[in-house]
Amino acid sequence: MPADADVLITSGKSQAAGRAPWQSEPQSLPLPAAQYGHDWLSRLPGLLGAFDWVGVASVGYLVNIFVAAPGVGTAIHPLGILLAATLTVNYLYLSQAYCVRSVGHATGQVARALLAWMATILSLAGINYLVGDTKEVFNDSARLWYAGVFLYLLGIRCAVHWQLLQWRSRGRLARRVAVLGSGPAAAAIAHRLRTAPEAVLVGLFLDSEAPSGIDEVAGDTDALLSLAVAGKVDEVIVALPLGSQNSLNDLVGRFSALQTEIKIDPGLSALKVVPRDFGFVAGVPTLTLQRRPLSGWGAPAKRIEDILFGSLFLMMLAPIMLAIAILIRIETRGPIIFRQERYGFNNNRIVVYKFRSMHHRSERDPSVPQARRNDPRVTRVGAFLRRTSLDELPQLFNVLRGDMSLVGPRPHASAHNEKYARLIDGYLARHRMKPGITGWAQVNGARGETESPLQMKRRLDYDLLYIANWSLLFDFKVLAMTIPAVFRGTNAY
Repeated sequence: MPADADVLITSGKSQAAGRAPWQSEPQSLPLPAAQYGHDWLSRLPGLLGAFDWVGVASVGYLVNIFVAAPGVGTAIHPLGILLAATLTVNYLYLSQAYCVRSVGHATGQVARALLAWMATILSLAGINYLVGDTKEVFNDSARLWYAGVFLYLLGIRCAVHWQLLQWRSRGRLARRVAVLGSGPAAAAIAHRLRTAPEAVLVGLFLDSEAPSGIDEVAGDTDALLSLAVAGKVDEVIVALPLGSQNSLNDLVGRFSALQTEIKIDPGLSALKVVPRDFGFVAGVPTLTLQRRPLSGWGAPAKRIEDILFGSLFLMMLAPIMLAIAILIRIETRGPIIFRQERYGFNNNRIVVYKFRSMHHRSERDPSVPQARRNDPRVTRVGAFLRRTSLDELPQLFNVLRGDMSLVGPRPHASAHNEKYARLIDGYLARHRMKPGITGWAQVNGARGETESPLQMKRRLDYDLLYIANWSLLFDFKVLAMTIPAVFRGTNAY
């Protein structure tokens, strides 16, 4: 909380005799003196998009003026420059780079900018290939343009990040929030806001019909309205019973002419899941608690990612896979590829491929005991494969078949899946997305043997977090973290 911001909480016990807590003069209550910058924060995404478009186009035209015009290089086609600017902004929009929530994350912004600009270059290359002219895409002027645009996008995001840090250090991004309620729920919200870095608590205000017993208040509805009229309140969180719709309508009506935002506490703080968004169904207001993880373009985008990168990885790793197959054949008899039935997307059964890492047995144990440290069933080659996760490489064929994805919740053996589905509530929610060769749980060390339901619950929490926040950028992050995770070899045996 900024130093010049005082919390507007007064104790009812300290009021003069005969005066109700809310009868204090609202104008005498101390308020933050700083001018807040949260309005600029809401405008930043739109401004950032405008700067991106102008920047991409300007760098292209500057290259044409100062480089191509003197005859040093071939000029970039003006229509290509305008198309690139438009494509870049659209790709950034699709990657959610223009959301208020993501603007302040410098690393994510730089990664999104790089991916969007690479996608734009590939799009331009594809268009030029279709029209039969690919030289213009990779000439000297174009390469200089590509480098200049990336530096521009990087510089703009560093400048935005620096400005946000300045505002945050001065308390200019904290919103002035008041709580209006009629019971313990309102007091609980006010208590949480006192320690919230992104908000300055103006005070707890009681509805005119509020019961007694709440000591710390700053006034009633009229006092809060006076502060809002004076422009000293940015948000009001209403914690009144939702059944009193007439009172809520009257309250919103009293604030309707002001710039103050009115929000309602739905009383869902006890829920284990976080509501995703708000909408209407047949005119009925609803809160979405669970949504499809791959809605809209998500499913085809992830499938394209799996096919492109899966094919690339398979071509790169084919010599290693051939060498592994030869070593397995030399050491022990039996099949090179181990096939195991597991549960996949939508809780359907799939057959997963792995390099065989254990001694072959004609009869399988239906309980499928998990591999343990120094497990005698594991071969010498298999121990190396399991420690380096190279035994999972045949699952690239599962990815190309569509049974699995490169990134997703790891599939468990059917017996283990059925066991933990009975022990852990919500366990089957991990099947709302295709299983993956690697996953958010694995790169965070939640892999290998699970000796207790608590260990599996930790893995499940990582899986559900991934499903709820899936994006292509998240997938790239997991893939990048997989290599160091493999070298660490945590719980891999």
